[in-house]
Amino acid sequence: MKKGGTMTYYNKIIEATSFIENFVKENIDYAIVLGSGIKLELENQKELSYFDIPNFPIRKNYSTVKGHSNKITFGRIKNKNIMIFNGRLHYYEGYSMKDVTFFVYICKFLKVKGLFITNACGAINENFSEGDIIYLDDFISLVSNNPLIGENDLRLGERFVDMTTPFSEKINSTLLKSAKDLNISLKKGVYGFFMGPYFETRAEIRAFKTLGCGLVGMSTVPEVIAANHAKLEVSVLSCVTNMATGIQNKKHNHEHVLNVANSISHNLKNLLLKTLENL
Repeated sequence: MKKGGTMTYYNKIIEATSFIENFVKENIDYAIVLGSGIKLELENQKELSYFDIPNFPIRKNYSTVKGHSNKITFGRIKNKNIMIFNGRLHYYEGYSMKDVTFFVYICKFLKVKGLFITNACGAINENFSEGDIIYLDDFISLVSNNPLIGENDLRLGERFVDMTTPFSEKINSTLLKSAKDLNISLKKGVYGFFMGPYFETRAEIRAFKTLGCGLVGMSTVPEVIAANHAKLEVSVLSCVTNMATGIQNKKHNHEHVLNVANSISHNLKNLLLKTLENL
């Protein structure tokens, strides 16, 4: 606690983690974040609203992003205990970067073995198509802020974080094996983090392509940075729900994003199930 009784970020995380531990009463093996329109059911499932978790930074009576149900589900997959974050907080909603990544540190103190992050994104690389699932092997942040700016608490992680390999080689290799077993095409890509919430302009997409972005989206990278800070094994599966501005010949529509994401859910679910079985 700080002077005056104000809780520190660390203490807020610990209190939230303790609440979840008391609710679940079992160790969690893996955590999964589901992006817009993506669904996954668990065995023996039970739910906990973000609003019920002490210190969870979601705002009361706040209009949330469609396709995000804002609850954690707990259950089992392939004899493993899983927690799923159904929806995320976005920087463009006015949350701080530390708000956006609060759940990552909960995962750290729950001692999960790995974190899977999914998202809906646009494709800049024209070798990708709507409906593709892409695993990330690198990212480019197009946003000048990140969750590690400011005072560092060594209980959360080291001050300077190496990003040579931001994604878990172990989990990614297991994803590739699982995709091969299931005959699912799994491509590799570089994700560009764009703040949003507007869809990018044609000129911005041309610039991002020159920088080396094959995908573009409005989430994920802050969580990946925090996961590396927390020394969590993390892997990302990006679902291509649209081609980027200037590549597709139609205007963007969030309903279309949700519909395509929902159509990808079957393959994504099977890939996650197989990967969890193989880990």
